[in-house]
Amino acid sequence: MKLRLKSSLALLMLIISVVPAAIVGGLLLKQQSDVEENYRIDMLDRLATTIKQEFDYRFSLLSTSLDVLSRDRLFVQAINNYFLAGHVINSLGTLIKNTPLTKAAYLVDDQWNEIESYNGIPGLNSFSKLKTVLNYRLSAKGKERLKQWVFYYNGEKLMSDKYNPTRRGVVIGVPIFRSMTDELKHLPLGYLIVIVPIENIKKVLKPYLKDGERVVFRNHRIGDMENMADMSNIIISQGGIDKNKPTIQKTIKIKLENKYISEPIEYTMVVYMNKYISKNPYINSLKYISLFGSVIILLAFFSAGMTYRWIARPLEGLMATVRAYSQGEYQRYGRDLRFAEFFMVDKLIRKMAKTIQAQVSDLAAKNAELNAACKEKEQANLQLIDFNDELERKVEEKTLALRCSLMREENRRSMLQSLLSFSHDLQVDKNIIEVVMTQVVALYPTAGWAMKAYSHNNEAWVCENIDKNCLENNNIQPETHYSDYYCLPKGDEYLHCFKIKNSHNEVVGMIVMQYEKLKRDDFEVISLFIRQLSTELEGRLLNSELARIAVTDSLTGIANRKAFDHDLEQHIQLYNRYPERSFGLFMIDVNGLKRANDNYGHSMGDALLIQTSKLLVQACRATDKVYRLGGDEFAIILEVGDEDSCAILWQRLETVREHTNYASLPSGQCVEVHFAMGYASSEHYSIDELCLIADKSMYKDKRSFYKQRGIQR
Repeated sequence: MKLRLKSSLALLMLIISVVPAAIVGGLLLKQQSDVEENYRIDMLDRLATTIKQEFDYRFSLLSTSLDVLSRDRLFVQAINNYFLAGHVINSLGTLIKNTPLTKAAYLVDDQWNEIESYNGIPGLNSFSKLKTVLNYRLSAKGKERLKQWVFYYNGEKLMSDKYNPTRRGVVIGVPIFRSMTDELKHLPLGYLIVIVPIENIKKVLKPYLKDGERVVFRNHRIGDMENMADMSNIIISQGGIDKNKPTIQKTIKIKLENKYISEPIEYTMVVYMNKYISKNPYINSLKYISLFGSVIILLAFFSAGMTYRWIARPLEGLMATVRAYSQGEYQRYGRDLRFAEFFMVDKLIRKMAKTIQAQVSDLAAKNAELNAACKEKEQANLQLIDFNDELERKVEEKTLALRCSLMREENRRSMLQSLLSFSHDLQVDKNIIEVVMTQVVALYPTAGWAMKAYSHNNEAWVCENIDKNCLENNNIQPETHYSDYYCLPKGDEYLHCFKIKNSHNEVVGMIVMQYEKLKRDDFEVISLFIRQLSTELEGRLLNSELARIAVTDSLTGIANRKAFDHDLEQHIQLYNRYPERSFGLFMIDVNGLKRANDNYGHSMGDALLIQTSKLLVQACRATDKVYRLGGDEFAIILEVGDEDSCAILWQRLETVREHTNYASLPSGQCVEVHFAMGYASSEHYSIDELCLIADKSMYKDKRSFYKQRGIQR
């Protein structure tokens, strides 16, 4: 029996379809199960990584913003200058808007008194816990105290319940210093306190979750703030949570840390998915499929031969029908298709022919609609062109406004550069008033200026382009005004008065500006100028006081040995240039200082030295100067000191010795004041011999005193 092509193909198709289908089908089922499981685990890993990265990014962005804000010079100055309150509010508002984690912020001074707040509670006084911990760490951490500190809070009302109904979250404290030098040596000027409520953390992370997914943050921080560390679990979910559904989960560690945070805090994050991953039931069934596959193949061989006659002939008729329909012949012939499935195929082919005809008609209608849509598109393009023209016009307007803003910024930069040069001029020029007047006239040449410094009582107004008579008005005096700045009307202009104060809040000077109403930028520049000027004035007064202390004896209040050496050298140089101008030198030694110390204590010795210095100063002329060289030794330099002048001073000192004087203590104990003296004048002796001659004369007088009194030295 010869095999026909259709029979051979039917048999081959049977073998190819049954055997590989059974094997490949089982393998595909197993592979599909593995792919699904790996896909779900990969989804869980990506979700956990995304949430961790978003958590780290949000807090890093917040820490960076806080670091930039804490170094803002105007923000730092606002702690001691309430005129910058508007800048503080704008800065805090910008911080809250740009960092979604935050909802409220406070600026407090070093005593934890509130200066300004945004979305906070006015007059808040519940920073006591944070104050204790933050002050302790700032004093114990060295350079770490310069960074940001992160703490938990639980149950404290740090903002209104509208923004934080659970009263839980994270507090970030940032110490604020005036400058880098202050950061290394002193305590902060104040603190910037930022509140991160739990609700904002949930709000930021919730969009990354789908229905059935949730994230749980567990806090493990305990220690010096354990009463504030109980935050329970932070649960973030999208939709409801069905605890009866099985879940898959992943646990990772999250640290709230970056280069700005001193001590990081740590969370354990658990990510849950409400999707069950079970074993694939088809894997266990694969062996059964393989077992029964062989049986099915054998039965297929047997059934193919038996059913050939039933299938081949109807199949030929169906193929003839298909060929006729493919050639456009839709007339039905009386072919015996035998099987209901073949009749269904014939009916389906007829429906397809009708459908194709209907689709052609519908395609024509769609084409007409497409043409109409193209016309509408052209109209929309015309509207878009008009919109672009309007947009370009608005861009030009904004560009012009930005150019004006840049010009104002350039003017302000030039003013600040001028202030820097002013600071340098103050350090190198001794006439501070002249430097100040030159600088302010350069800054505002159209304005009138006047300045007065109180370093000397007889200082008068120095004026430039301003009427001096208007400055004598009592209303302009600083004692009649409480604030550091006040403004008085004067015709069409104003008198802007600025007090110059030192670090003790004492008025050391005053500057008056006759000008129109000041803008905010002008006021800030002049305020900065006044601050630089007050610092320089105070520095000069301090240097003058230090110079005076360096040449003054701390016990008696008269000049010391350093002043004596300097003045003696000056007189020697003057004498070398003008030999006719003689000067005199007295050397004086107190008698009985050691006995006074031994008998009554060093307090009596100090009283004896003080009383002796007073007697010497009283006996001298205004042009003479008394020095304490050390111990019980004194000296006197006579500026006009010829031999006669020295003899006259000798006589006055002798009169002092003849009158009995005493040095006494509060207890009533007293000792007699007596001293030995000797002198020499440059009129009769050379400069190199003056000290030696005066010393010899003094020691001679001292021996005479002890011999006369019968005292053994």
